[in-house]
Amino acid sequence: MGERRRLAMKNISEAFTGLGWIEITQTTIKSTCRTIEQGLLVLAWPQLKTKKLLKSFFLSDSDMHLLAQSAAFNNGSLWLIPHFCHADALSIIPRILDDEEKIYTLYRPLKNKIIDNFVREARERYGIETIGRKKGGMLKTLKVLRRGDTLAMLFDQNAGAAGTRLSFMGRECSCTTLPDILYKKYKPRVLFVYTKRVSFWKSKIIVEEMDALRDGELIIEKANNWLEIKLKSDKTLFQSWLWTHRRWKTDAGQPRKGLLR
Repeated sequence: MGERRRLAMKNISEAFTGLGWIEITQTTIKSTCRTIEQGLLVLAWPQLKTKKLLKSFFLSDSDMHLLAQSAAFNNGSLWLIPHFCHADALSIIPRILDDEEKIYTLYRPLKNKIIDNFVREARERYGIETIGRKKGGMLKTLKVLRRGDTLAMLFDQNAGAAGTRLSFMGRECSCTTLPDILYKKYKPRVLFVYTKRVSFWKSKIIVEEMDALRDGELIIEKANNWLEIKLKSDKTLFQSWLWTHRRWKTDAGQPRKGLLR
């Protein structure tokens, strides 16, 4: 954890060059604590009672209406999810909506099979269906939107060598262009779905529809800009984002070539 904490401090200081040392240190500590809190929630999730979870992770009526509207959209719905504290709690949404709409989520399998099975089963507790990135996972995502269902995915992780280098927080990082591939083919309704921490194991679930794209703009570019604004304008989200993630890796990803690589 010491290495991760140093990484978080480095990421914060380079993303927010105007911050003082004390604020960088305080934010690093809080972000690290939020990361631990998120990990503990995943471990405890299968044992926590549904009634308690529904009180701890909640949607406004207007956001529930927006999700219901998007679920009824013929071209399907794409949820873009950032790495905020309690992000795994979004798996309770099918239980909150209490309908039969299928929701699928794309995830990156963990190396340890025992832990991977545990996390996957926890996420599927309330009806979410998980799709691993390996073994044809990308092709399965195409089928989800082709059927007009809902696909959820984390958009702010390092995409490695397969990604495209784009700007985020003033530095280049490897970004997934899967949302753009899906959007170009199916034109789904695109929503930002995220958690805003209220207290320990308690968050408000927030839903925002993505604005229209400008000429030549990528979905992932708009998502990066959206997240950057959130981090700069909202202290709670700033302290809750996964700064310990290796978001910026030197020379990871391919240069952008046109609208899509």
